[in-house]
Amino acid sequence: MRRRFFPFDKNYLLENAQMELKDSLLNHIVEIVKDIYLLRYNPLGLKDKSIKKIINTTDYNLQELSSFYDELAGYYRYKYSSNQLELLFDGRDHQDKYQEDWTEALRNWIIEFSKSKHFLKAVLETAIFYPNDKQSQLAYSRLKNYISDHFQIKIYKHKGIVPLKIA
Repeated sequence: MRRRFFPFDKNYLLENAQMELKDSLLNHIVEIVKDIYLLRYNPLGLKDKSIKKIINTTDYNLQELSSFYDELAGYYRYKYSSNQLELLFDGRDHQDKYQEDWTEALRNWIIEFSKSKHFLKAVLETAIFYPNDKQSQLAYSRLKNYISDHFQIKIYKHKGIVPLKIA
């Protein structure tokens, strides 16, 4: 069953493109976060217990990040898509264009989010440090709060995406 994040969430081509890329992009998110974390907080390359765990872990727990990905994908459809297909004059398929655009937008968002130490820690806690622990769910909650603050939206389970009203 597909989750609709807003009443006119009907760009099924874009949604299919996002879901096809989900597994590869989830791993890509963790790889980007690992690289940025290591560059920023371990520039000398010193190896302690936690850094070794970050470097050596290649099989990530993506359960909580999967929900985070779905919410980012829903927000992207909310903000940047329409139900009208545009005319493509370069011979590409719409699916390919959507996949390329979504990949670029997600990568840029992750790099921007990674400016926050709290975002980096939450992703690492979810995917590497506490994969099957309550800490992973708490880290996912911090990720949700982070995107709510960043985009000024709130994502509810049943209502979907609701813009925050700032007084």
